[in-house]
Amino acid sequence: MEKRLINILICCLFVLPLSAQQGSKTAQKAAQKKAFTVVIDAGHGGHDPGAMGKLTQEKKLNLEVSQRLEQQIKLHHPDVKVVMTRKNDVFLTLQQRADIVNKNNADLFICIHTNAAENRNVTGTETFVLGVDKMQSNLDVAMRENAVMLLEDDYQTTYEGFDPNSVDSYIMFELMQDQYIDQSLNFATLVQHQFTDIGRSDRGVRQAGFWVLHKSACPSVLIEMGFISNINEEKYLASDKGKEDITNSIYQAFEQYKSAYDRKHGIVKASQAESKPVEAKAAKPAEAKANKPEEAAKPAEAKATKPEEAAKPTEAKAAKPVYKVQIFSTLKPVPAGDPTFRGLKNCQCTKDGKFYKYTYGEDADYQTILDIQQELKTKFKDCFIVAFLGNKQIPVKEALQMK
Repeated sequence: MEKRLINILICCLFVLPLSAQQGSKTAQKAAQKKAFTVVIDAGHGGHDPGAMGKLTQEKKLNLEVSQRLEQQIKLHHPDVKVVMTRKNDVFLTLQQRADIVNKNNADLFICIHTNAAENRNVTGTETFVLGVDKMQSNLDVAMRENAVMLLEDDYQTTYEGFDPNSVDSYIMFELMQDQYIDQSLNFATLVQHQFTDIGRSDRGVRQAGFWVLHKSACPSVLIEMGFISNINEEKYLASDKGKEDITNSIYQAFEQYKSAYDRKHGIVKASQAESKPVEAKAAKPAEAKANKPEEAAKPAEAKATKPEEAAKPTEAKAAKPVYKVQIFSTLKPVPAGDPTFRGLKNCQCTKDGKFYKYTYGEDADYQTILDIQQELKTKFKDCFIVAFLGNKQIPVKEALQMK
């Protein structure tokens, strides 16, 4: 009997650490089960050449840079799933491109395009996100890129009566607020900063009504790499150096965006996870030195001298999260009397970096805010719930867990 008990104890000593290790690995795999997915869309293609230059065509430039970007991401981020809407010179409808994004449950959508203008002196890069801007130049770009749908048979049925050449059709985007606008603006800003760092003329982050962005359910941007209508800029874009510069700029923006995404979602790379046990072992000798009587007393003395610090955890626990409905974000503030706010009293506006975020309602009860959100969806289709702990915005999931 004694021998049997000894055997059981020995098994436990080996099996329990192994089980804990396996459990840890299982949890890590579950957290990283879905690979981060980025969809790269080379604009135009096939019988749609896009903008025409004297040396090349937009569809060729778009594809070459998209392919280079794909290689860069795959080389440095083997954990990322990269999906190309097209890998060769084929025609895809705007809806087909959006369908690829949604089918792959993408985390980021990058559309690569080349600009053109009647004024052949215009140069520079600009990155678009979905939205409405009164600037004629923004509307012109959206109209040109959306005009590809005119090459399709019965496009009005496919695109729900949307006419890319009618200004009236773009009014629809005023009431279609994108729930991914914050992430889209963040990535767009990173892209433009990178372009500026290599000396490109910065035309800024802009908003316009692009159908392909509207129909894609994830953070999405449309990058205009430069103007093919300007002969000097076309030469640069068509050169190996130009393609390399543009590709590296977009990749560096992706690198920054992905790092922030990993931190937010608690994703740890394998190399970082392996380094943790080493750090823990290195800390033990320092802990052992603190076993001297005079040193062991120091922490207790420090706590006793600062009672106000000891009270802080209690205050944090007492704080309760509140919920609001975010109806939209924009790069420019919207006047208080704007028709957008008709029927809404006490809308709140907070400035977060370059962006103005507009929220409505505030309550500690999640169900109350959920009811308000459902009512607002009749006007703001993509409004969503946000949570705050004090003045700090926190994930809604975290706020619900605190309850």
